[in-house]
Amino acid sequence: MEIKRAAAVTGGLVLVGGVAGAAASALAVGLSALAFALLDGAPRLGHVLGMALFGGGIGAAYGAVLGPLAAWLLMRHVPLGVAIGGTMLGTLAGGVAGLVLDTHYFTLPLAGFALSALAIRFAVPRPERVRVRVEG
Repeated sequence: MEIKRAAAVTGGLVLVGGVAGAAASALAVGLSALAFALLDGAPRLGHVLGMALFGGGIGAAYGAVLGPLAAWLLMRHVPLGVAIGGTMLGTLAGGVAGLVLDTHYFTLPLAGFALSALAIRFAVPRPERVRVRVEG
């Protein structure tokens, strides 16, 4: 693959990974903060939004780094929508689990991401390589 093309693809993966990480993290933290606020009484919208933005920022940073790594190293043959959606769901599940269990706020979302990336890598079959023999 040409260097310019690889750099362009990697840049796109950084952008998409950052957005997906931010969305998954903001959703997990925001929903958990809202649930805890409802259990405590009247939720303060500013607190819930602040927590969601904080979580989204951290998720964006992780996603911008881990998204391209997982795409290049584990999921090169996986359709982009499946790779993004699957790892987002894994990250979201890990984030909600970490907040609900009140432990490992950063470790469980990373574990969810990693487990979903590995599961997708082995669940999606690799296409057969076509070998062309040139005679001449």
